[in-house]
Order: sequence, then structure tokens, then C-alpha cells
Amino acid sequence: MRKKLLFVSLSLFLFLFINCENQPSLQTYFVEKMEDPSFLIVNLPFQLENIFDKTLTEEDMKTIASVGKLNLLVYRPKDGEQELLDNELQTIQNILDNNRYQHLMDFKAFDKGQGSFMFEGETDQVEEGIVIVSIQDNGFGVLRILGSEINPVALSKLIKKVSPSLLKKEISSSSSGLKNLF
Repeated sequence: MRKKLLFVSLSLFLFLFINCENQPSLQTYFVEKMEDPSFLIVNLPFQLENIFDKTLTEEDMKTIASVGKLNLLVYRPKDGEQELLDNELQTIQNILDNNRYQHLMDFKAFDKGQGSFMFEGETDQVEEGIVIVSIQDNGFGVLRILGSEINPVALSKLIKKVSPSLLKKEISSSSSGLKNLF
């Protein structure tokens, strides 16, 4: 009886160990890069309401309330680090190609930049929104929008209402490490 119990326990352990997915996530990527001085990682502490210059609707305020926190990772390569930039972008792309992340939309950013808005969760209850922007030869940034039951359509509409000047002002006043980005 004891051998049988040991065999069943060992079999269950092996089954669970083999079947556990150990796929990388953005969270693990952020944690891995925290000690790398080439990356800037910031938890953005500012109030979202302060970055809009237009009147916000009740739906906009509900969307803002669903956002718990924002995490930003920025990488700006030094001269001669194009290969490292390409490798890091490929690593992020491999993470985002995971089935748990869903693509919502692409957009143009600045002069040479391009971006994507993705999310994790269901279409009406997003757990994590992801905005990635890369600017040719200048680096990239990844913004994680964490919360509960975030509506991605409402969030994408809300993003269009952000005032760049108010965003710059809010970031500059709340995080000295980001001042150099602007």
C-alpha cells in the first residue's frame, strides 16, 4: 500500500511538473531588466485624471477607475547597440506572440515610430493592457496598464484624449528619471 501511494504521488508530481507551462511574461521580463542599467523601469504614480485636457465622460471616469497601476519600461540604445536593440525587441515580440495576449490595434507614433495596443484577458474584462512603441534606431517603451475589468475599447478611446503636454508635465513632476526622455 505504501509503495502504491508513493508511486501515485510521484506520478502526480511528474505529471504536474511536465505539464506546467513556463512561458515568459511581460512581468518576468520587467523583473529581469530591473537590475540592467540600460533599462529604465518606473511605476508611474501620477493621477490619470491629470493628463487630459478635454472633459471626461462618466464612461471615461469608469475606465480610469478600473486602472490600478502603470508600469513603464524604456530602452534607449547607445551608439553601436543596434543588435542589442533588435534582440530585445525580438524577445518582447516573442512574449507578446503568446496566445494569452490579444492584439487590439496598431498606431503610428511620433515621426518614425510605430506602436501596438494589446491586452490580456477577455475583450470586456482586461486584466492587463499593453502599449508598446518603438522608434527606429532610438529604442522602445512598453507600458503595462494593470487593473480589473478594464474595457479595452473604452481605454483605446481614452488614450486618444491624452494631452501630450499635460502628460509630459505630470511625468516630469512625479518622476525625475523620466524627465530625460522628453
